[in-house]
Amino acid sequence: MIPISRRSALCFILMSVAGFCLAASQTGCAVISWTVAQFAPPQKVSAVYKPPKNKKYLVLVDDALSPPGEYEVVKKLLTRKMSVQLVDKGIARSTVEYREISDLVARTPNFQQLAVSQIGQMLGADVVLYVHLDTFQIKDSQVSQFWHGQFTTTVRLIDVQNGRLWPTDRPRGHKVGPLEMPTEENPSATYGIELTEKLVDGMADRIAKLFYDHRVPVQQTIEHHPA
Repeated sequence: MIPISRRSALCFILMSVAGFCLAASQTGCAVISWTVAQFAPPQKVSAVYKPPKNKKYLVLVDDALSPPGEYEVVKKLLTRKMSVQLVDKGIARSTVEYREISDLVARTPNFQQLAVSQIGQMLGADVVLYVHLDTFQIKDSQVSQFWHGQFTTTVRLIDVQNGRLWPTDRPRGHKVGPLEMPTEENPSATYGIELTEKLVDGMADRIAKLFYDHRVPVQQTIEHHPA
């Protein structure tokens, strides 16, 4: 039996699909779409910015524009997941625990007036990854029966001694998102927690990938539109 190479197999499949689409066009087929990403090698994506390594990082998640405590669970989850990502990907030597941040907030009445670099210094960090929660929701309204997760953040990196590292051209920071989940009806009382964790996982992954090279599947789609 003669082995078929990966490239030969992909070419054969593409030709077959093209032939099928041509035949379908003669019968009035509107749109035929077929994904062959599983046959293509993953594509390398370079980091948007490569931060300093072997440093202690503080992930500071802020919701300054929201009522106190409204997004505490989101802040805690995102801080912990981002901290793990930074260490696992070899970006940070260590990170500040969320408990230490909470303790500082509790004993500092003017915490919201402190500069980000000051907070980093007080917690013994070298670099602060500041993440602002711009939008977070799991429903379009409180009375809705449908879940619709959305999450958007703005991030920036600050060296506690020397100031802003990145981005230098946008004062508010780099926008991440929107990350959206499809609208879904789910009667479970715990689904809100599950959806929150999915959104936080997705956002932590998106933010972390700004800072290291990674690979993503190549989405190659063959489409046919009728003449």
